[in-house]
Amino acid sequence: MSATIEHLESLISHGRYIEARINAEEALKTSQDLRYKQLYALAVSKSGMPETALAFLEPVYSQFPDDPESAGILGSIYKELFKKNQSNSFAIKSRDTYFRNFSLTKSYYTGINAAAMTAMAGQASRSRELATEVIALIESNAANDFWKLATLGEAYILTKNRAKSTEYFVEARKLAGNDWGKVTSVYNQLWLLNNFIPVSGEVMKMFNPPMVMAFIGHMIDHPNRSTPRFPAAIEPQIKNAILNSLRASNARIGYCSLACGGDILFAESMEELGGEVNIFLPFSEVDFIEQSVAFAGEEWINRYTRLIKKFPVTYITNESYAGLDDLFSFQNKVICGSAVLRSASHHADPTLLTVLSAVDLKRKQGGTRDTIAVWPYPKNYININPDNFVTNQSAPPSETQSQSKPERPDRPVLFLVQVNFESVPAMALTRLLKDVDSKIFDESITFRSYKASESSLLAGFDMESSAMEFIELVTDSLKGSSAQVSAKISLSAGPVFMEAKNSPINKTVTGESVALVKRMDSLAVPGTILASDHFAAVLALESKKYTIEYCGVLTSENGNRNVYTVKGNTL
Repeated sequence: MSATIEHLESLISHGRYIEARINAEEALKTSQDLRYKQLYALAVSKSGMPETALAFLEPVYSQFPDDPESAGILGSIYKELFKKNQSNSFAIKSRDTYFRNFSLTKSYYTGINAAAMTAMAGQASRSRELATEVIALIESNAANDFWKLATLGEAYILTKNRAKSTEYFVEARKLAGNDWGKVTSVYNQLWLLNNFIPVSGEVMKMFNPPMVMAFIGHMIDHPNRSTPRFPAAIEPQIKNAILNSLRASNARIGYCSLACGGDILFAESMEELGGEVNIFLPFSEVDFIEQSVAFAGEEWINRYTRLIKKFPVTYITNESYAGLDDLFSFQNKVICGSAVLRSASHHADPTLLTVLSAVDLKRKQGGTRDTIAVWPYPKNYININPDNFVTNQSAPPSETQSQSKPERPDRPVLFLVQVNFESVPAMALTRLLKDVDSKIFDESITFRSYKASESSLLAGFDMESSAMEFIELVTDSLKGSSAQVSAKISLSAGPVFMEAKNSPINKTVTGESVALVKRMDSLAVPGTILASDHFAAVLALESKKYTIEYCGVLTSENGNRNVYTVKGNTL
């Protein structure tokens, strides 16, 4: 087996589907190896695009109908479409694909899936027969094989032998350890099966994926800080409190920034427990180290450097800091929303952990306080209050010195909406532009920039709620047309440079977020709303209003970005 195939399989087994897809695409440029095609289709399907995966793999399967991997992956794609659309036709196609291959190869993998999909298609008796056949195939040689043990656990569920099912699932869980890809894979199968056949709560709990946790916290006190809040002396107590919170919550997937103090302690704690860390930086690394790490000393720079090399990093912007503090607030929302999106894939709710002074929170407005206020799961919120560990001797008071900040450019964080109406008929377009103008020019919807051309318009808003109100206006206008017409709508969020003119009408905006929304527009189709990862993360904090689904990775000049589809109750 080639190193590339091993790497792809490892990425998929650890749930890193986007990276697997990118790597498989690269591999297919130089080789048409069947395994590359299989892994590409699997990664595409698991990253939320089963329709695309189906179109790619069906021709491959027709060439290799006897190959168990091709059949297994195709069957799983049909199964994903069944889960997504609740159409029994996909359940039957999945069952038939798995069963056809099982009949030819006696592969236990396609056999257990044929049995499960037969049960979901409403044929319990036939499902038990297939499950019994799978048990006979592998029960004598399943020791120390995770997938065989998990298969036996599922087969015994289908034959209604709860004791034997639990026995095998216990053994499988021991072997899985901290391999969250395996744990989540079994859990998602059990979650689906439980909608048709009762699965024991004990087994469900056993494979419940680890908690996803977002983190926001204070930095170590700056040397010029007059009143201690997080002095270096209390670092051990804070670290211990973070570790205890992670253990108590079973949190092993973390989202955080990497400033000195709370962020780095959280990342180190998650690492110590064998967890996964997803790092976000608000602006260029050079500026971030200068603003948020270096003042605490060389030791913190070294700790930062080690972590940044080990775990994946997402930049809110690659541009400079330039004294724009709203980047920190936006970053915190993206961190929290990203944790919400990740947790949704586990059918669970995330937890927010903070290290914040209660005194400081009562006194301050905006920023961190506002982020906590919009956290959608107040019952899943833990704060470690550093005030409890600070004593008068923790740090000597000193005079606070004002720090000079660079001259600030006009570069606010905006929520951008690109509407492409190339496919909208002339009469419907006239109505749309009239409706939009009536709201824009009388300022019924608060906006920062608006510029229209013959084929599209781009509007910028300070708040995501204003952006979504604008989209509702657009979609309502098109619904009112006599013909069924749709526009392409693309969303991105981040800092933009603004043209120096007083009126927001016809104001030009530029920057990474503008380039991204235009790139998304070039790939969108009418009737869809595409959102960049950062815009989707902020919307995820209002999860009851919107349905957000992953739809792929977008390659731009600033790197690969995740893209989501957005649907709302009123859109």
